[in-house]
Amino acid sequence: KKLTNYLLPRYAWFLIWYKQWFRNPEGIKGFAHQVMNWLMQSTLQLADKLKRENKKLSEQIKEKAAILAKKYQHPVIDADEFDDIRDIVRKLGFWVTLGIIAESVLNYFAVTSVITAKGWVWIPLKAVLALALTGLSIYLFKKWFAVIINKPKYNQDEAKPRSWIDLVVLTLLCIAYEAGFYYLCKIRGVALEGGHQDSIVTNFVVITGMLLPLVAGYLAYERSLYLSPYRNTLRITKLEKDIAKKENRIATNNQQMETHFKKQLQDRWAMLQEFKVYKEN
Repeated sequence: KKLTNYLLPRYAWFLIWYKQWFRNPEGIKGFAHQVMNWLMQSTLQLADKLKRENKKLSEQIKEKAAILAKKYQHPVIDADEFDDIRDIVRKLGFWVTLGIIAESVLNYFAVTSVITAKGWVWIPLKAVLALALTGLSIYLFKKWFAVIINKPKYNQDEAKPRSWIDLVVLTLLCIAYEAGFYYLCKIRGVALEGGHQDSIVTNFVVITGMLLPLVAGYLAYERSLYLSPYRNTLRITKLEKDIAKKENRIATNNQQMETHFKKQLQDRWAMLQEFKVYKEN
């Protein structure tokens, strides 16, 4: 039909494809019913597809709205402070990461001096152990600073009551860790200097190795004051964007259904009027 529509005159095209209605005395009425069927088929098919998509989008919006309501119950970053807090979180995160890398490198020498086995298989194992030691030390000091300072987090009115049991336990663990860490630092200093335990490099390694977890732990604690509200704000922003995107998609689908129906109605009505002219003449 599409090809002949461009090649044949309109009257000849109607006569070839719809001749049964030309011959029928009630052809105009019959053709009108056929036009209505075409209109319903074309519009209902698209409407069914878009309504199913809209239903799925509505269910997703409902789920995300429920999650969003829960997120709003937790602290968020004020809009006028978001850029400043984001810079603080990123800056502290950079320094904590730098401290982790530096401490892990120093710990690698300690692990190497304790685990003397050589080979490519042992290199990643030593690196993982060094990273684990670093993570443990920073975690301990982060928790210790949290109990010692006991400052409310961002957008919280008051801090949790200090637990003296936690304070005593963490203090003992930190002291025990630093005591053991001192020994490891001496070992890695010897590993670097080749047996000279009182050299400048050995003392530097000892002091740096003991101070890095302390400093990184404090920075990690300061970062933790803003981290949860910051991440919660990012999640809320993402959820709001997702919901808005899905709502816009639903509105677009509704507009598409309306536009499609109007266009099909206009085209089919014009087709019926054209047939009526040819039929009556």
